[in-house]
Amino acid sequence: MKIALFGATGGTGRAVIDLALKAGHQVTALARHADKLAPKVGLTVLQGDAMVSKDVVRTLADTDAVVVALGNSQNAFALLFGARRTTPRDICEAGTRNILAALGDGADRSVVVVSAFGVGATRNKLPFMFKLFYRLILREQIADKERQEALLRASNANYVVIQPVALTDKPASGKWTATPDGTLGGSEVSRHDLAAVILSELTVKTNTRQTISLSG
Repeated sequence: MKIALFGATGGTGRAVIDLALKAGHQVTALARHADKLAPKVGLTVLQGDAMVSKDVVRTLADTDAVVVALGNSQNAFALLFGARRTTPRDICEAGTRNILAALGDGADRSVVVVSAFGVGATRNKLPFMFKLFYRLILREQIADKERQEALLRASNANYVVIQPVALTDKPASGKWTATPDGTLGGSEVSRHDLAAVILSELTVKTNTRQTISLSG
């Protein structure tokens, strides 16, 4: 499988690259800072930006599947207190809009998008303290995810949205809880387990146009 990856330099993107290459897939990764990704067999890194349509188009060329792991990895507290912004506040929305436009109507490529638990249909399933944290600290980031998911629902793309709970860099456990109704297991999940679920969804294509909640 040839996978187009957006959000490649983040923790989830790196986990997807490692697992995909180990499984024998090829990955074309778009990155604003291509030098952050070490050369690997099977990995093609393109210098560019998901905010730029032509960069998205060339990333998608000759690929079979798409992983969208866009997000803002800047410290949310620092942004609130005026830190210089290095990632656009609408990176998920604008990047996904460009990806959907490049795929075109009726595209049959599988698209897996990483969102966050507590967005959209799972909003009301968040514990009160998490709702408060989202509202006060992550308001900008969650609003971007909300708009991203709305774009997907309005499209006819063959997508799966995965909404993980708190992500960690712990080793893969090989165990997780993935549900379509927001039911959770643990309060955190490893990015490496998330990568395994992403690749599984790209391969089996069983949950088209659905949202999956992912926890430990």
